[in-house]
Amino acid sequence: MLGADHTWSPEQVAELFGDGYAENRGKNSMWRDHGLVEFFWQRRSGREPWVGTHFSVQAHRLRLRDPETVNRAIRDRYGVFPGPVTFDEVGALLTARAVSLVEVPFTADPDEMRTYWQPAARTMVYVVAGAYYGQAGDLYRVASSSTGIP
Repeated sequence: MLGADHTWSPEQVAELFGDGYAENRGKNSMWRDHGLVEFFWQRRSGREPWVGTHFSVQAHRLRLRDPETVNRAIRDRYGVFPGPVTFDEVGALLTARAVSLVEVPFTADPDEMRTYWQPAARTMVYVVAGAYYGQAGDLYRVASSSTGIP
């Protein structure tokens, strides 16, 4: 996301996306919500530095059609997001770049969500399949994985 990934420190992410975020912090875990994107960190103790675990793009928030949902740094780079992004749109862009996705079962709610794994990027793509999470075919979420396991 604009060059940032799960290895970035909280300070690096704030430098890129600004300090207008919501933060949820526990003793050994923290995540920051920068509107469309969220970054997550953990640490073994309060004396240890934060270590990034993953980030996610909460594409379902685009249904709100509120320009402020998308962080200014992202808007400056990509322009305004007028509404939801479809999986067909994303799939066409990935195909043009010879990037493949492998569908994997979404056992939690298979009738409502489909999931795809991109092994080289260690990223999961979540797509609305039913009506519960939005409109079928809309991109719901994209999430990195620090473990490399879908």
